[in-house]
Amino acid sequence: MQGISLALGVLLMAVSTTAAAVEIPEGDYYIVAKHSYKALTAFEDSEEEIVLGQSDRKPDNDPTQLWTITRASNKTGGESYRIRSRQYGSYLAEGDENENGDISVVLEDEQSANRKNWRFEPYLNSYGIELGNSGTTLNVTGSDLADDAQIIVYDASTDDNAQWLLYPLRDRGETTAPTSQRSQFDNLNKRYRLAPMPAATREANRLRRMKLMDYQPSGVFVEEGEAVSVTVEGLSSSPDGLTIMVGPMNSFWDEMPEDDPQLVTAEEGNIDFTAERDGLIYFLYADSGFNTTPLPPIEVEIANGGSSIPFYIEGQTTLDEWNAMLEERNAAPFVEMVSKHIAVTVTREDYMTLDQSNPAETLHILEQILDWYDDVSGLDGSSELHRPSPLRLHYQQDTVTSPEVFEGGVYMYAGNYFVGFPGETIGDLLDPEELRHAWSIWHETGHKYQQWDWTWEDVVETTVNIYSLNAEAHFGELTRLQERDEDTGQTTLEQAEQYLARKTRDFDNAEQMRDGADDRRELWIRLVMFDQLRRGLGEEFYPRLHKYYREHPLDDDALENEAAQIQAFVLRSSMIADRDLTRFFTDWGVPIERETANRLKQLNLPPADPDLSRLELDD
Repeated sequence: MQGISLALGVLLMAVSTTAAAVEIPEGDYYIVAKHSYKALTAFEDSEEEIVLGQSDRKPDNDPTQLWTITRASNKTGGESYRIRSRQYGSYLAEGDENENGDISVVLEDEQSANRKNWRFEPYLNSYGIELGNSGTTLNVTGSDLADDAQIIVYDASTDDNAQWLLYPLRDRGETTAPTSQRSQFDNLNKRYRLAPMPAATREANRLRRMKLMDYQPSGVFVEEGEAVSVTVEGLSSSPDGLTIMVGPMNSFWDEMPEDDPQLVTAEEGNIDFTAERDGLIYFLYADSGFNTTPLPPIEVEIANGGSSIPFYIEGQTTLDEWNAMLEERNAAPFVEMVSKHIAVTVTREDYMTLDQSNPAETLHILEQILDWYDDVSGLDGSSELHRPSPLRLHYQQDTVTSPEVFEGGVYMYAGNYFVGFPGETIGDLLDPEELRHAWSIWHETGHKYQQWDWTWEDVVETTVNIYSLNAEAHFGELTRLQERDEDTGQTTLEQAEQYLARKTRDFDNAEQMRDGADDRRELWIRLVMFDQLRRGLGEEFYPRLHKYYREHPLDDDALENEAAQIQAFVLRSSMIADRDLTRFFTDWGVPIERETANRLKQLNLPPADPDLSRLELDD
């Protein structure tokens, strides 16, 4: 069936604050939201009122992001603090209920704020910042990544949007690019040299798309109740630290809390813990961008516990070694294969029953596809903003979701961190010949590249195929738009021509495109419009469009407004094409609002070729 993508939200769960509040050294800090790696920021809005939000690190130790933490005068045991803005000299305090029914966070003068003290409740490498003993903490509403996301006081939680990292103020340079060093894996001896990765959330925000895999594999499996000992050398004093994960990040189709990974904070030296679940060990060693210098590579060894699985490393593992591992480690529950930008995880039982080939070929084809999609996305390395991501895309067999849940026909799906494959469907990924014709895999991989800013609801399953068509062309396939449907005998191009021949056209109206049929042909007819932009304006159109959206992302209000997204797409497409595309979009029934039309007139662009929307049915 057509691939399905997940819109994954974060559930805010109230928890008891079981950890005792801790003492924090007094001083100046960046207070950074763990879910977004953006700093708590005080600034004036358009009405000159001081508001609190989050934003990327600003240069030159900008005082709007600096907070002085001091012990409160009525402290008990050094656990109660006041938090003062360096920019405004006023203090963080509880505000009134806002329009959403949440308690806002404001700045108050010293006298008013004397009663507004905060406690720091540790969790892993972060803190819940609790208002007194209220059981409520500083929170970024809805796990929002936008700079203007509301900061509120909400029920205490270990969710990342209720957790904060504290970075002491030190002299620092500008944000640096991710290290060019590569991690090294020796799962037989359970020894690793880990280079830091950029945090998945930071990469998602930079690229304007889904999260990739910022955790790194170990090739070691542990069982619930097993004692594990890990030694770490070379950790800096950064709050980022190293987190040991038992199990991967949870973005499964039927996401349940019990499937979340176990998280253990590692420290320099030795860390001992007991596995609370079965799972592969992964290492989360990610740089937030708020450190004085980039994180250094670290040495890690699993000194006790766990068993090595068949683990293939592109360019390092030979085919003979791989086959030997499969035979010798016949009790391993999983096999795993990694390359520079790919990780594949499959149960060993299913792997041994599927058509097997040299993993190098599968990984090479997947790397090729990602290279092509990077090209479509304008990730040409021309600047830090436009570099390809060093993070991996994790293709993972879903052994968590009940088969009954997939009875509706889910073939595979894309979510944050990975692309999931129910049961043996992952066999198509492992067969190089199948992979060269696997539209569904190209499609789900494409979901990882769709930019939020121009993926409104009606085109989620359409614009993803801009990337699929690109893979199809590279593999020398006949374009899917020219394939004849067995039921109708028509091609998508012919169906699109019928739609364009209507006296009135509404791009949002699926029934117009279906013309009485009960299929979902509108997904494909809409794709013809997006493909016509490429055909008529050239292969550089989409790379330039992606780059423009990275350079000029939509604000949060526009992202929540589909009409605003559509108007922005019309305007920006014209700017990128250096042509007024009014006629083209009008032909396709895309509404153009008066404000957009006026802005296009002000640009004084030459009109596009009137035949731009004309279809070449025999092309």
